[in-house]
Amino acid sequence: MNSLFEPEIEDSEVENSELLNNKQKLELLLNSNLDFKNENNNNLRHSWHAFPAKFPPKLANLFIKNLSKENDLILDPMMGSSTTLLEADLLNRVSYGFDIDPLSLIIGKAKFQNIDSSKALSLTNKVLYSTIKKIHSNSNLKLDFKKHFDPETENFINYWFPKRTQKELLYLIEEIEKIEDAGYKLFFKMIFSSVIITKSGGVTYATDLAHTRPHKLRGKKVKPVFEEFSKKVKKVTQYLTEIPGRAIVDYANSKELPLKNESVDLIITSPPYANNAIDYMRAHKFSLVWFGMSIKDLREIRKKYIGSENSMNADFCDLPNLSTQIVTNLKSINEKKGKALHKYYSEMLMVLKELYRVLKYDRGCILIVASSTLNGIKTQTHKCFAELAELAGFETIGMGIRNLDRDRRMMPFRNSHNKSPIESRMHQEYVLGFWKY
Repeated sequence: MNSLFEPEIEDSEVENSELLNNKQKLELLLNSNLDFKNENNNNLRHSWHAFPAKFPPKLANLFIKNLSKENDLILDPMMGSSTTLLEADLLNRVSYGFDIDPLSLIIGKAKFQNIDSSKALSLTNKVLYSTIKKIHSNSNLKLDFKKHFDPETENFINYWFPKRTQKELLYLIEEIEKIEDAGYKLFFKMIFSSVIITKSGGVTYATDLAHTRPHKLRGKKVKPVFEEFSKKVKKVTQYLTEIPGRAIVDYANSKELPLKNESVDLIITSPPYANNAIDYMRAHKFSLVWFGMSIKDLREIRKKYIGSENSMNADFCDLPNLSTQIVTNLKSINEKKGKALHKYYSEMLMVLKELYRVLKYDRGCILIVASSTLNGIKTQTHKCFAELAELAGFETIGMGIRNLDRDRRMMPFRNSHNKSPIESRMHQEYVLGFWKY
């Protein structure tokens, strides 16, 4: 595996190096400045919905622009908030994104709808009018709740949402579901979720939802649903621009992609953190319960996530040297966490084999990853992924380092002198470049 490169290379050198092949360009790109600190997004759709640990859109843009051409197929098999897909779409590439997280799929599909501002505002008024009318009728909230939620889910809602807010959210989502245009329905469901999962404020008793670390704040002034919903629609539609909308977003496990062999021109993805270091479902369920999913349903979905600590019925693989050593060391201290890490690296080996299968020859695969510390043992995720990728058939071209802009990258935090464990150990992430030869 190549070592880190010095000195840094300017992006313009790559763009102007017409004699370089894509493999050489990838090496130069990994050697360039990948921080993108204080740089604005290329498109406001990236900020439509809060999502933790997003990498900067310009990072995806850099590799797509230099390692592919128009109409190429770009893949993100663990798409999260669809950063790669949106950048690919803006650069007139075809893009495929897959995930098993229900909220990721809603957000992703919503981002590629071309929404007319006037129609969206008109629909907002219509939906809110119908919702308020329903609230002022003789609707029985308790009875309606029994129709929609099982006891466990209802208890969750009662704990996190004020009674007034519960009524507003329930009847609002019912009206949204009546929208006939599928694109606008997705758009409004995304808006609905975005006023629940926020960096601050929001319509729940929770704080820090956007960082997947919800804490109930006693005495919190919960914001009014209709006002927040209307405000968000106006904010989003104020600067709407049309996009090609060529991205395909669908449900699929990254270990079994519904794609033909050697059909993809470039892969850019950011795998989940080991052992649920960032637990997406912990926050996403605050929205998903209103979309008809029970806490039990969501718990079962969470077990299927790569990086989950559920090791029952897991397919454990024989791992390369470093991965085996780290897993063994962790098992000697904490058997459960060690098994979960073994599962994580085993699953990522399966994913990398699948990525190798669908990627065309002489094409690149980019992984953005971060290491973490479990019971005092560093996972060395970047190094382990490199040896797993080589076992899957890839050649490792290099490893770039990017410093996290903690003011903008949504990582868990605490407003105190005592940093959370995840904050204290995640200051950098690695951009791994692999090649199928």
